[in-house]
Amino acid sequence: MSLGHDTIISLGSKLPPALGIFGRLRLMLDDADCDLDEIVELLRVDPALTFQIIRLSNSALYGLRSRSQSLDEAVARVGFGEIHQLVGLIVSRQMFQGDLTLYGIPAGRLWENSVAIGALASAFATRAGGNAGSAYSSGLLRSLGKIILNNYTGAVAYPGEAAQPDVFGWEKSVHGTTSPEVTAVLLDHWRFAFDISGAICTHVTPEAAGEFTSGAATLHLASAFAAEWGCALPGETTCWRRDAAMCALAGLEEAQLEGAVADARQQFSKFAVIEWSQAA
Repeated sequence: MSLGHDTIISLGSKLPPALGIFGRLRLMLDDADCDLDEIVELLRVDPALTFQIIRLSNSALYGLRSRSQSLDEAVARVGFGEIHQLVGLIVSRQMFQGDLTLYGIPAGRLWENSVAIGALASAFATRAGGNAGSAYSSGLLRSLGKIILNNYTGAVAYPGEAAQPDVFGWEKSVHGTTSPEVTAVLLDHWRFAFDISGAICTHVTPEAAGEFTSGAATLHLASAFAAEWGCALPGETTCWRRDAAMCALAGLEEAQLEGAVADARQQFSKFAVIEWSQAA
């Protein structure tokens, strides 16, 4: 049964409201005239998000000796570049708290895959001279559509890699759409930047991505390396390539990969050990 636009939007309305704030934050940070007060005003809309920003700004993740007492202090100390990263971590953590039983994906693996791909995509975009913030967002939100398909009433369970090695092909045959396409519908509805939703929608086959080719190839490469790190999701491993042609589409030389992957690994290691319950 095909999953329609209205159903996708309806199911998406049950996701954490901080998702929309994350999208507006990316657009705001891309504006050269953006200032601290505007960012604080946006983030303050969600009390739960505000609370986590302050808590994590006081954690070992940022190594600050003095404590932030308010959102203004937290944003100022974390910095413009880091605040997008931090909000992304919080939002993805909120999204990926539940197991995707129909896919056989534990919540921890879904978040781990999201953070790994976000770190890798950001590192690749940085080396290629692209928008690292958009690449990071794309990586974090890439699997959002899987939550929607998992929560769809009457959804069919994924039969596993042995029966269906290409999960995206399986999604298309069962639902008439794929999880990346579902993600793109939601992000467009929430007015995320088109380079983010476009890259996600086309990243499985970036050769056909048109204007989104660079971002799609960056996300494709990031997914390939995350799989090599042991963070793959069921039915995706055979979908990824990391050859010279894919690097060229992403605007990368193969010689740049090693350094970018090392940077991403360091970032991922830092994120993966966050003690969410103890950040204070």
